Amino acid sequence: PEPSIRFGAFIRHVETRVGAQRFKLSLSQSFPWPTQLSRRVDAASARARAAQSRFEDEVLAVQARVSKIYWKLWLVGEEHHIKTEHDTVLEALAAAVRGRLKANVATLADLNQIELSIARHHDHRGIHEQAAYKLSAALLATIGANPNARQTHELSTTDEPRSGLPITNERELLELARNHPQIERYQHLAQSANARASAERAGRLPRFNLGLDYIETAEAQVAGVPDSGKDPVIVSVGIAIPLWAKSYQDAEESALASARAFEGNHEGAVRRAEAALAAALADVRDAQRRIELYEKTLVPQAESTLAAVLGSYQSGRATVSAVILSQRDLLDLQLEFAKARAQHAIAWTQLEFVVGQSVLSSKKRNQL
Repeated sequence: PEPSIRFGAFIRHVETRVGAQRFKLSLSQSFPWPTQLSRRVDAASARARAAQSRFEDEVLAVQARVSKIYWKLWLVGEEHHIKTEHDTVLEALAAAVRGRLKANVATLADLNQIELSIARHHDHRGIHEQAAYKLSAALLATIGANPNARQTHELSTTDEPRSGLPITNERELLELARNHPQIERYQHLAQSANARASAERAGRLPRFNLGLDYIETAEAQVAGVPDSGKDPVIVSVGIAIPLWAKSYQDAEESALASARAFEGNHEGAVRRAEAALAAALADVRDAQRRIELYEKTLVPQAESTLAAVLGSYQSGRATVSAVILSQRDLLDLQLEFAKARAQHAIAWTQLEFVVGQSVLSSKKRNQL
């Protein structure tokens, strides 16, 4: 507690043997029970650590939001690239059909069918442009930049999604998830509330007071008096006994209730983190399974099928419809492959947010 200084002037001077007392100056300091101050320090430190954990959690959340928007933007660009390549394939096929039409080997219906497919494909350009514009604006807003038109149109992705599975075992990931800053924050808040309760409990114990009084004394009216004009100095010691301790008890019970609430929040957050980790790992494994399926089996088979159908068409053993159908199958599988890669990256982002740090993948380890 702050020290107090008091000044008092005698309206009527008190005449003593050594002179008249004219004013009094007092200094006093109260000392609470020692544990009250130390537990208040503990409570403040725990609140500071809780604020730090909240800041770290917000940093992780911003990183996750940026990463998820980034990979969605990557997917838009990848889909645009894939469909543009198929536009080239269809235009080459249309040119071949026109040549065959002049030679009376193809029909006008074949050419119309190809041109209709080209017209439908061209619509992706406007769709992708607007989708990229929207995601770029969201990405700029997330990082705190000004999403003006010039910046938005200039945004593009440069990194490729990772693949693979975590090299860290699930038990270690679970331990990391249980120590996430968001969960640690509840621990610190519970510690702060318990320390505050101890401080309030100590408030019901006696407090000590030290005082120092100085009284200014004038010279005695009678000459020759010993100690004439001598100013007395008084040292006092006191103790304050809190007889009305109900307010301290209420404050202590309130702090204990807050501590129990934070402990309950901590337990609930741990359970949610465990469930979130299981979901994130399942999403990563499922996306990796789909990546391997499309990359190693489905897309190569579709490419071989399209090449075979094109060869058959050139020799007159296949129709335009068969070529278009094979081309659409390949396009759909390539788009699904790109989606699986983006979903793997987004699931990995969620996994790193749940555990609160970067996680190395098996493919990344092999590259290193």
